[in-house]
Amino acid sequence: MTDPNHPTADLPVPSKDEVLFAALGGLGEIGMNLALYGHAGKWLAVDMGVTFGDEDTPGVDVIVPDISAIEALGDDLVGILITHAHEDHIGAVPYLAGRFKCPVYASPFAAAFLRKKLEDDGGAGAKRKVKIIEVKTPGTKKIAPFNIQMVPMPHSIPEANLVAIRTKAGMVVHSGDWKMDDGPVIGPKPDAEALGKLGEEGVAALVCDSTNVLREGWTGSESSLTQPIEELIKSRKNRVIFACFSSNVARLYTVAKAAQAAGRDIGLVGRSLWRMHGVAGGLGYLDGLPDFLQENDIGYLPRGKMVAICTGSQGEPRAALHRIADGQHRHLTLERGDTVCFSSRDIPGNEKAIGRLQNRLIESGIEVITASMEDIHVSGHPAQDEIKRLYELLKPERLLPAHGEGRHLIAHAAFAKDCGIPESMVAFNGHVVRLAGGDFKKVGDVKVGRVGLDGKTPVSLNGDALRERRRMKIEGMAHITVVLDDRGRLAADSMVTLSGLDAADDDDVLDVIEESIDDAITAMKPGDRKKDDPVHEAARTALRRVLRRETGKRPQVSVHVVRL
Repeated sequence: MTDPNHPTADLPVPSKDEVLFAALGGLGEIGMNLALYGHAGKWLAVDMGVTFGDEDTPGVDVIVPDISAIEALGDDLVGILITHAHEDHIGAVPYLAGRFKCPVYASPFAAAFLRKKLEDDGGAGAKRKVKIIEVKTPGTKKIAPFNIQMVPMPHSIPEANLVAIRTKAGMVVHSGDWKMDDGPVIGPKPDAEALGKLGEEGVAALVCDSTNVLREGWTGSESSLTQPIEELIKSRKNRVIFACFSSNVARLYTVAKAAQAAGRDIGLVGRSLWRMHGVAGGLGYLDGLPDFLQENDIGYLPRGKMVAICTGSQGEPRAALHRIADGQHRHLTLERGDTVCFSSRDIPGNEKAIGRLQNRLIESGIEVITASMEDIHVSGHPAQDEIKRLYELLKPERLLPAHGEGRHLIAHAAFAKDCGIPESMVAFNGHVVRLAGGDFKKVGDVKVGRVGLDGKTPVSLNGDALRERRRMKIEGMAHITVVLDDRGRLAADSMVTLSGLDAADDDDVLDVIEESIDDAITAMKPGDRKKDDPVHEAARTALRRVLRRETGKRPQVSVHVVRL
């Protein structure tokens, strides 16, 4: 074991008498889930998800966990087990799983979705590198030294699973994402009998979803939305658009059934929606629904005869709804009197982008409806009474909150104590915790971090490239071209181009800058003018001096020296 007083960046070697836990993502944040369970010298990864870039990561849309700690395990990483196919649980697999020798274990739905993602996003090489083994749910699988049992739970996507992990040191349960929905439109109801049997067998520790732990009562059933959405559609005379997560297959089904009952055709707008439709439809989860219209057919229907489901509920600039709102979509336009329903929750950090998009729609005469105004959304995560019910069934000896920000984790630990759970504690990404086979406590630390994907290229979020982009975004950019002859004398006036600065359109300021650069180079020693580095520094210093005086800005500067 690792000495807790001397933490290391490496994962410790777990003994055969204990179960260890560590998270490289998902504890202290919502998203980028990657949990690790260790026993008898081996480790099992549960989920490998992404989070998404924001204003602080210009050019980076996808962020994945730093996996250097598990790369160091080599053959001691025995598998990557996927609980369900949401991006924050499966999205990093195409980018990262090819680095490991072990297989990826997933339900038939998650496996089919992953194969499609690998084909579309990872390329043929990535698809060959990742070995996928399907695990039927409910079902069991031996991933030595672990015995895995997958128990289906209601969520907003098919085949979400709670995972019982059996070892010789005891059984721990990883809840995944779930809710106690007795009226799911996709998949089975909660299997109280199966959960109760786990409790009777003995659950040493439960690692549990904390997303909605601050909410009292029950989340609400997905089936409760069908009638309100049908009534909403019937009450509108013009086009109705529902914006939701592409992975929310349950919502796709609910809106489609409501549109059918309201006598309207239904269409899908957005590549990721069609990808999810293909996987879900291929496995029979959309049976009984009418055919979905393609984007290029939607625009030909009368405005009162169609409903569209589209991507972009989080205000993403590249998503379908953003392009529709800007009038840039090839096939679908909105007009005054149309209705857009945001059938999702706002992910923390996206509030500004969502607000800007909603304002743009409203200012164009579009009616905007949110979940706070009408019954058009229920969460896929459990509120307090549902969590308490899971406690009653599983009877865990210990509780480790997961899948939440710090406020959620702390509140969940306190809630567990109030519910009579003997022990609970809060851990964050990078903490190594003993769950079974000894004292319930932190026993070490492991290296964690985030890596941005610039296209498909990994970049450090604290590296020079992103640091320069952030600075350019704030301070702007200046490009200088200096032309010298073979003796180092100015052969032409220096030229300056400013980007992201109001001074770019001020000819007087540009003239002063160019004159200052020419004067600075002319004043240099003849020998220095024959060297590029001194010329670069003289031009850069002269430009910054003028801009700081005239605008107060200190932009990024690039200097191009041309020698004739």
